[in-house]
Amino acid sequence: MNLTRGIDLHKVAEKLNGASGAEVKGVCTEAGMYALRERRVHVTQEDFEMAVGKVMAKSGDDSAMRFFK
Repeated sequence: MNLTRGIDLHKVAEKLNGASGAEVKGVCTEAGMYALRERRVHVTQEDFEMAVGKVMAKSGDDSAMRFFK
């Protein structure tokens, strides 16, 4: 699996501020899955944006981070 040119990983990282390592991994995995579902071999910025929305929405209030604040 490859990334398309011009993906702004800094933008993705900004959206993941405070995320756990597992959440970051989940976003990367889910972005790849979006590409695979459409039979593509390249992951796009849009794939990452959709993955961030999905993974972070699932985390929501269940994130372990809230227990350490």
